[in-house]
Amino acid sequence: MLYIDQLRKSRDKSQVAYQEFVLHTEKGKDGLFCFFEGKDNAYYVHRIKRFTDNYHPIKCGGRDKVLDVYRLITIHSEYDKYKKAFFVDRDFNEPLPHHNPPIFETPCYSIENFYVSVDIFKEILINELHLSEVRDEEFQVCIRLFTDRQKEFHQATALFNAWYACLVEIRNKTKNKTGVNLDDKLPKDFLDFTLDSVIAKYDFEKIKQTFPQASEVSEDTLNTKLAEFTNCDQCKVFRGKYEMLFVVTMIDLILQDSLNLKKYIKEKITFAFGQKLSHEQAIRIFSVYAETPETLNDYLNQVI
Repeated sequence: MLYIDQLRKSRDKSQVAYQEFVLHTEKGKDGLFCFFEGKDNAYYVHRIKRFTDNYHPIKCGGRDKVLDVYRLITIHSEYDKYKKAFFVDRDFNEPLPHHNPPIFETPCYSIENFYVSVDIFKEILINELHLSEVRDEEFQVCIRLFTDRQKEFHQATALFNAWYACLVEIRNKTKNKTGVNLDDKLPKDFLDFTLDSVIAKYDFEKIKQTFPQASEVSEDTLNTKLAEFTNCDQCKVFRGKYEMLFVVTMIDLILQDSLNLKKYIKEKITFAFGQKLSHEQAIRIFSVYAETPETLNDYLNQVI
C-alpha cells in the first residue's frame, strides 16, 4: 500500500491520468478507455476508430507513467468491468511479459518507427507534396535521395543509438537512472546533414563529453551493441524520434532545394503546412500513411 499511497499524494502525470479515468467512471461513462504515452494518441486514435467510435483518450506521460496507471487501475477489482487499452513504446527495453488485462507494446522502438520506411515516404510525396510517380522526374529523384541519405543516416547514428541502448540496459539492471535526458533532436553538431550526404561529426569521446552525467559504458559493451545494431532492421530498432527527425529533415531540405538551389529538384514543390514541419505536426499529418502492425489490430480486437 505504501507505493499506492505515494502515488495518491503526488501530482505527477500518472496520478492525474488515473484520476481522469476515475472521474469518467463516476459519471457513468462506458466504451474503451485508452491510455497513451505523451502525444501518441495522434497515431493510435485513427486506428482505434476503425473498431469503435466510443472511446476515451487519456494521456499519461511516458512509458513508465502508463505502466503506473495500469498498476493503479488493476489493483481495484471494481474497474475490471470496464474496457481498457494501454499503449506503450518498447524503446530499448526487453519486451514486456504477458499482462492480464493486456498491454500493447510497439514491436519496434516507438510509434515514430511506423512512419519512416521508403513506402511511407512515397505516400507523403504523392499525397502531401503532390508529386506523380509516373509523370514527375522529381519523384524518382526524391526517392533516390531518401534511400541514399537514410542509409548514411543510419551509419552516422548507429554509434549514438548503441550507446543509449547500453545506458537503458544498465538502468534496467541496476535500477539507477541513465543520467541522460534526450529530446527529439540529436545533440547539436553531431551530424552534417544535407541532400548531398549525412556525415557523423562525433565519436565515443565526444558523446562522453556531451553527457558527463551519463552512466559509464565500457568500450567492449558499446562495441558489442554496435555490432548488433549494424546488422538489424535499423528503421525499426533505432530511436524513433531520430528516425522521424530524418524524414522531417529530408522533407525540409527537398522543399528548400525546390524553392532556392534547384540542385536536385528543378520544379517548385509546395507543402500545405508551410516550409518547416515540426515533429508533432509530422506525427499528426502523416498518421494516415503510417504502418499498422497486425499485432495492433489483434490487440484492439481483443480489448474492445
